[in-house]
Amino acid sequence: MSKLIDYITTHTGFAEDGSDVIFFKVKATNDATATELTAAIASHQGEFVDCNPLDGNEHNYLELGGWVGDQGLALRLMGLGAQVGLWDLLTPRTMMPGLLPDDLVQKMAGMGMISIQTSKP
Repeated sequence: MSKLIDYITTHTGFAEDGSDVIFFKVKATNDATATELTAAIASHQGEFVDCNPLDGNEHNYLELGGWVGDQGLALRLMGLGAQVGLWDLLTPRTMMPGLLPDDLVQKMAGMGMISIQTSKP
């Protein structure tokens, strides 16, 4: 198991007050830090694609899922990174709060419209 996958599984939980990645909410646990997560990201070799989530570009959970090897882990990574302040979550709910019915939010999310974005390095 890679250091990143181990970090994600060890330092995430699910809670109502966590980062909303549409399908569930992710909470940072076990004293997760941005520094440790950044180091784990830097050490990771992509499973199916190459990706750098910290490059300032937008990355959705489909791309990150190919990078970590699992879309569920990608969503947990996205929520964890948002919790420790590495990036912003871009979802139908954050982009248009309160304007979209839940069924449309779910459809948009299913099409990959859950992303992260950091500031340009």
